[in-house]
Amino acid sequence: MKSKISTKQYAEALYEITKDAKGEKLHETLKQFVLLLLKNHKLKQAERIIAEFEKYAKKQAGVVEISISSARKLEHTTLNHIKKVFGTEVEAVESVDESLLGGVVIKTEDKILDGSLKTQLLSLKTKLI
Repeated sequence: MKSKISTKQYAEALYEITKDAKGEKLHETLKQFVLLLLKNHKLKQAERIIAEFEKYAKKQAGVVEISISSARKLEHTTLNHIKKVFGTEVEAVESVDESLLGGVVIKTEDKILDGSLKTQLLSLKTKLI
């Protein structure tokens, strides 16, 4: 029975086989990888594999990706303070969600830190009922 290989596993394998390759060796390695995808009928998933590859490469380089939602656009200094909490290599995507009323919601790869006024009010409502 064949075991299925996920896009994440393909991405991690691609990273491992290309991390030290350069020039002609890199070109040949990529060519062989594409042929492997073709053979395994995974070429249609190439975009997803590339996205997973980029995510994995950033993680290996120590880059932390966070998503910050706030009720209003944050000041540059506030944004920098939030980034500093997560490390020196942080890529932040900022978005405005007026339904939060105030505060921020920060999402990392495996955590959601919700300091929004909306959530605090809902929590208070639940406690009062």
